[in-house]
Amino acid sequence: MSQILFTAGYMLFLFAIMWFFLIRPQKKREQQTRDMQNSIKVGDSILTTSGIYGKVVDIINDLFIIEIGLNKGIRVPIKKIAIVGVEIPELTVRKSVPAPVAKSEPEEDDEYEYDDDDDDDDDDN
Repeated sequence: MSQILFTAGYMLFLFAIMWFFLIRPQKKREQQTRDMQNSIKVGDSILTTSGIYGKVVDIINDLFIIEIGLNKGIRVPIKKIAIVGVEIPELTVRKSVPAPVAKSEPEEDDEYEYDDDDDDDDDDN
């Protein structure tokens, strides 16, 4: 009888540990995400699950209309659940100089000769 109680107590203990370390933090993150999504208002800069930054221009129920791109003429509707963060992207313009392209002679393995003659055709018809 004591073995059954010990086993049941042990299983209950393992379930409590699993809930405390796995399920509880996940629920907490989900609640924080829901709170963040519910606090979004027109004018906020957001980040979507696909990595696109945009600015909210209109909200219709669970649908956000966002402007993307630098010309601000592109408007895209997205669902509320597709927003992972409210943040402003770091846009820095870097002037890059293209690296000089070195000309090299093709190696022998890169050169192929193709025979255009069709000697194998047997068109005697």
